[in-house]
This record gives sequence, structure tokens and C-alpha cells, in this order.
Amino acid sequence: MGLGSSEISNWRRDRRTKKRKINSTRTLIFLENERNLELLKDFWYKLNKDEEYEIEEDELKINMAHRLIKTPMPSWNEIMWRNQASLLAITFKDTEIIAISSFNNCLEVLRSIYTKLIDLDTKDREYNSTYGSSGVELASLPKSTRFHEEAPGLWDEFEKITIKLIENGNPLNK
Repeated sequence: MGLGSSEISNWRRDRRTKKRKINSTRTLIFLENERNLELLKDFWYKLNKDEEYEIEEDELKINMAHRLIKTPMPSWNEIMWRNQASLLAITFKDTEIIAISSFNNCLEVLRSIYTKLIDLDTKDREYNSTYGSSGVELASLPKSTRFHEEAPGLWDEFEKITIKLIENGNPLNK
């Protein structure tokens, strides 16, 4: 009789421990998503607070892309998401795992666009300044315009993803 009650007691304790881990994991990842979302909202507000509307659409996108690369990117993280990988399957439904993963992937795409815009701008500046410092008459050389060519499309993608993330909110609120 004592052995049976001991096993039941151990089983109950293990069940409580597992439930606490599940609840803690949900809370930590919910809070991580909330923090990332708040950082994104603040970043988006800073980018758009003084937006000018009197210029041509492509020129506006180029200006916004320049403003984007001059604004420090938020330090989003997914530490809790990665560190709790072993508990994800027992903590979340498949649809929640997909939603959180998609949310984090979108943040990663925003980082990638940001980095690409910085690279394009840097390469344009390096290309254009290299010939200027070599004594070659600048008017005789074509200026690099890759940033101006690619920035509007990259800005559109950045804007679309950001607005979608903000409108959808925390994937665990659904």
C-alpha cells in the first residue's frame, strides 16, 4: 500500500512540475514577443513621425530608406524561444508554434532588409568617393545608383512586413 501511494505522490509532483514548466515557458515567450513588438512599434513611430508627403512616391521611399538606415535597429531577441526548444511541443499547439516562428522570421527579414540597405548605401558611397579621391573628373563617370534603384522595393517590403506584424500583434494573443 505504501509503495502505491508513493508512486501516486511522485506522479502528482511530476505533473505539477511539468505544468509549472509549461506555464512558465508560455509566459516567458509571451513576454519576449510583447517586448519585440513594443520595440518594433517604437521603431516604426520614430521612422514615420516626421514623414513628408509633398514629394514623389519613389523619392519618398528612398528618403524613408535613408531614414531607416540612420535609425539604430532595435535589438529584438528570441532567446527564450531558442532556449525553451525542448518544451515547445508540450507547451504550444502546432498553430501557435507556427505563428511564433513566423513572427520571429518576419523580424529576421526586417533585419536582413535593413542590412541590405546599409550595404547598398555603403557600396554606393565607396564607389562614388573612390573615383572622386583619385582625381578623375566626377562628371565623366557614372555615379553608382544601386541604392536609389533598390531602396523603393526594399522599403515597400519593410513597410508591408512591419505593418502586418503590428496589426497582427502578439502571436500568442490569438
